[in-house]
Amino acid sequence: MGYMMAKKHLEINPDHPIVETLRQKAEADKNDKAVKDLVVLHLETALLSSGFSLEDPQTHSNQIYHMINKDSFKIFSMSQ
Repeated sequence: MGYMMAKKHLEINPDHPIVETLRQKAEADKNDKAVKDLVVLHLETALLSSGFSLEDPQTHSNQIYHMINKDSFKIFSMSQ
């Protein structure tokens, strides 16, 4: 028996502060690798939240771990 599967939807709000900030930073420097990485990370996270699968989830995880490792010391020093 074939069951109808619900269609997955991905919606990105172009007015959301995160999207707006990423857009401004990308327009300011189109070659900024950090901004490009954040855009991809944001898109992949939105895909996951919408029920889609990633072709390479390990790379997505590695990007998150890299950001946590890089920024964790800033967060730690701000909390003291």
